[in-house]
Amino acid sequence: CLNACPVYKNIGGHTYGATYSGPIGSVITPHLKDMGEWKHLSYASSLCGNCTEVCAVKINLHELLLENRHESVEEGYGSFTEKMAWKMWKQGMLHRSWMNMANGNMKNKLVNSLMKSWTAHRGKLDFPQKTFNQLWREKNNHK
Repeated sequence: CLNACPVYKNIGGHTYGATYSGPIGSVITPHLKDMGEWKHLSYASSLCGNCTEVCAVKINLHELLLENRHESVEEGYGSFTEKMAWKMWKQGMLHRSWMNMANGNMKNKLVNSLMKSWTAHRGKLDFPQKTFNQLWREKNNHK
């Protein structure tokens, strides 16, 4: 399953920092060591299912990774920042009008300041000045 995993192909085995690497290591290490400290391995997967497809004994690895993720959330191992980010995302999805309140400049400043570590190695995120909702209304002559 190691060679089928796109994450393992790109980052290699030493970056897992555990005895077992790849999809198998990502599944079992949090249980062998400590879920709180090793939960990140369960997120080191694209969940593409290649590991499950090539597994000689048909272990459903990508489903087990999802189970680990679920367990880490249920046990409260998420960081404060992660929990707040998900709460904000949920509110934005539940209340479309909240997402439309800020213009593109405000969104760019907010997101790029929160994502400094991301933009240090990649391009800055750039929101359009008008929201999809505004463009849709203009195109269809709705007010």
